[in-house]
Amino acid sequence: MADARSPVRLLLVLAIAGCSAENAPTVPQDVGNMRPVLNAGQGVLAHASGGGIVDFSAVAGAGNGHFSFTATVQGDGSVVGRFRQRRERNGLLIDFSGIVTCLTVHSALHRARIGGVITENNSTDPTFQTDNHQVGDDVWFRVEDGGEGNGAVDASTSYGFKPTLVNTSAEYCALPFTGLPAWNPATTFPLLSGNIQVRP
Repeated sequence: MADARSPVRLLLVLAIAGCSAENAPTVPQDVGNMRPVLNAGQGVLAHASGGGIVDFSAVAGAGNGHFSFTATVQGDGSVVGRFRQRRERNGLLIDFSGIVTCLTVHSALHRARIGGVITENNSTDPTFQTDNHQVGDDVWFRVEDGGEGNGAVDASTSYGFKPTLVNTSAEYCALPFTGLPAWNPATTFPLLSGNIQVRP
């Protein structure tokens, strides 16, 4: 019988394979609990997951982002999942972990919006230590699944916090999947390594 954690392990192998030892992504210790629950018995309605390194080089002073996440809307409408992203800006650390509270997907565009609540803020950048960056505050991001093979490129954003565009994760998940400013290609960055999957 296959190990239920194998999809997550595969994502981690892909993420680490493209890194040198000195810039290998830090994976949350509880990543074993970040496995998808995709089976017909539970009636999964939507799922998005991924892990790897985001290329933030287009942003002045930004280092690459190391991330992992999984988010699932189950048949009863409940949402489960966890996420983490760690990056540097001007030599200072930006590092957030959290739990997923909402997920919306666009099956034709292979895009997903994920919102949640901060459970850990290990940032050293004082810009990310303000009142809207604390444990219990809302946080959100979006991803795009570019497909598999043929030069396909997956993409992600950095994390957003109130009052950027909206004030809550629920409001963020309800935004449209096209058009400015709701889906701005200029703030969605390609992966250097890893994989993102979005499934309706």
